[in-house]
Amino acid sequence: MNWKKSLIVIVCGFFVFGLGFRLTPYLFPIKKSDIERESFHSVKFYDRYGNLLQEVLSQNSTRSVEVSIDEISPYFLDAIIASEDKDFYQHKGVDYRAVLRAIYQNLKSKKVVSGASTITLQLARLIKPGERTVMKKVKEAYFAYRLEAGMDKKSILEEYINRLPMGGNLYGVEGAAKAYFGIPSSDLTLAQATFLASIPNSPNKLNPYHNLKEIKKRQRYVLEKMNKQGLIPKERIEGVLKEYVLLKPQISSFLAPHFVFRLMHILQKDAQKVRTTIDCKLQKMVKEQVSKVIFRLKRFNVTNAAVILFDNHTGEILAYVGSADYFNKENEGENNGVSSTRQPGSTLKPFLYLLAMEEGFNPTTVISDIPTYYRMPKGIYSPKNYSDEFHGPMRLREALANSLNVPAVKVLAKIGVGKFLTRLNEYEFYSLDRDADYYGIGLVLGGGEVTLYELTRAYMCLARMGSFIPVKDVLTINGEKQSESFEGKTISTPALNYLIADILSDKFARTSEFGFNSVLNLPFQCGVKTGTSFRFCDNWTVGFTRDYTLGIWVGNFDHSPMQKVSGISGAGPIFANIMQMLYNDKKWPEKFPLPDDLVKVPICPLSGKRPTQNCQSIIEEIIPERDLLSYEKDSCNMHIHYGKEVFTVLPARYREWAEEIGIEILPVEHFQQQEFTISNPKDGAVYHRLSNLSPEYQSIKFEHKSSNKEERVKWFLNGDFLRTTYIDHTFLWQIKPGNYTLKVVSEKDKNLSNSIEFTVK
Repeated sequence: MNWKKSLIVIVCGFFVFGLGFRLTPYLFPIKKSDIERESFHSVKFYDRYGNLLQEVLSQNSTRSVEVSIDEISPYFLDAIIASEDKDFYQHKGVDYRAVLRAIYQNLKSKKVVSGASTITLQLARLIKPGERTVMKKVKEAYFAYRLEAGMDKKSILEEYINRLPMGGNLYGVEGAAKAYFGIPSSDLTLAQATFLASIPNSPNKLNPYHNLKEIKKRQRYVLEKMNKQGLIPKERIEGVLKEYVLLKPQISSFLAPHFVFRLMHILQKDAQKVRTTIDCKLQKMVKEQVSKVIFRLKRFNVTNAAVILFDNHTGEILAYVGSADYFNKENEGENNGVSSTRQPGSTLKPFLYLLAMEEGFNPTTVISDIPTYYRMPKGIYSPKNYSDEFHGPMRLREALANSLNVPAVKVLAKIGVGKFLTRLNEYEFYSLDRDADYYGIGLVLGGGEVTLYELTRAYMCLARMGSFIPVKDVLTINGEKQSESFEGKTISTPALNYLIADILSDKFARTSEFGFNSVLNLPFQCGVKTGTSFRFCDNWTVGFTRDYTLGIWVGNFDHSPMQKVSGISGAGPIFANIMQMLYNDKKWPEKFPLPDDLVKVPICPLSGKRPTQNCQSIIEEIIPERDLLSYEKDSCNMHIHYGKEVFTVLPARYREWAEEIGIEILPVEHFQQQEFTISNPKDGAVYHRLSNLSPEYQSIKFEHKSSNKEERVKWFLNGDFLRTTYIDHTFLWQIKPGNYTLKVVSEKDKNLSNSIEFTVK
């Protein structure tokens, strides 16, 4: 009977395996000294003045506060044994009766409703964690037998309670008692002990600060188990459940959680005491201002905000708030709004205009704010301003100060998206990692995504007049001062950075969009820029004084839109409140000093040029010295004296806009007796070179018409003198690709001039 022999062999094999499985652990016992367990290791983070911000346990998952079993409240020991393994002192590592009972109950219920893990098995799992497979459970059982062979029950229990997961990054009863109650585990009352004994059953779910109801259910289970085993009388159960367990305020040890956890990922492993650049007083003030404003905006579907504050002189982070409430899981408070990528709205515009001024623009440059159309891959695109209004001719200062979209897109189209993206990469906007074609001309209106950290750091460079320095967040580690050596870089010139700072702090220049009583009108010089993304999903306010750079983001982490909350109404009030409080107990910031290579000149506010006696008003503007010669050569041509009156005359491209909004602007043709115009090329003309003809054989006819036939006229192209014509004001110009401004000026009357723009492609 071969099958009988096979059966005997199989049975004998199982018997030998079982005997070896049960007896060989005594040959390889695990003693208490054999178990490696790291002692409690924490990293304490302090502010710049030595105030404790937060204490964070190390990254190792088996860390704990070690404590002797003799120093632990008997209530806790009874609660753990009663709820986790009532036969702990009877079995030898594996409770076979519990195993059989669990198998029967699970088969009967057709699902897992009962387990059979003993304290020794759980200790084995804590020492050697891994995926829960059948083979892993067999190995755990064998390891449990080895633990029982080498240690007594008291030692096993001591190791177990020092490794218990107690929620978050807490392990062991001692660490939990101190974290939740501020007392050692020896002083735990029955209520506190059963409260803590409830957590290890599901440490991720049973959070004392956020799931108190579920902990109370588990606590009842623990108390009832203790009652069944005669450890407490039944009448005590309800009294203990009603007893108020006072938890330490969670916020007390979490002053800058997003900042601290960010540092935890980059610090060296031996760091134990870290003195950061955070100013505890400023951190609290910033957090309070965020909470106040977000509370007021809640009815507009606003749930979150983030803030970062830099010291411009050192690059140090003084305050860092990643969300409105770190502990609010409903609003995803653990998300870090400082490092999250979001659409920046209009906040990148200053960097475009800075680049444009390097290309020859200055605050007086007039940019058309009229309906404009661009052919895009998906159709025709026509940008609009936030107010849905157009303003006609706008000087660069007004266009930037009022954050107008149409002029910004027009400037970007002229500068080139690729060149602008390259400049943004110089500011280390690493989030903008796509190519220029991906972003297109919408880049300047928030078509990409950046972080608040990157954006505010770039604005700090503006505040430092173009000096870009690394950000600093740590002063000392374990008492050792951190190296301050770093390599900075200069982006653009101090003079042009000054002009951007001056425009952003000009409260009069931004009145057409923001009004005279804007929340951004502070009593001291402060450059500031707002931004609102598509569908009101994000709004921003970023700005600076000579001392500080402050960045604010307001929105929802789930990208749901706010109810028409813009940068001026959302992030703006937080910005204004914080900036004013920064100077509550100190002198107002000094103004940015005017660089030597900038000059103040009078201009006509409409044309942006040197005023004539015909200009109805005159204002002062700042321009680079490099543009002084062009300024002297060019005077206002938008105000013409005719008869006994002065009339406003705009180029033809503005007439349709003027008619639509009901502004009467007389065309140049109205002044026939004093005709002085360029008749060819036409203003705005675009010429294309012929591919089948050499450039030297291609030219454009320049022609000027004047009422005075014998008048001598001077011609200028892009500010450079071309020639003087007399009587016959016509000649040919050999073409070259580029954008051009052609101007004619009367040699007799310097105030008599005309200019047009054209392009050769």
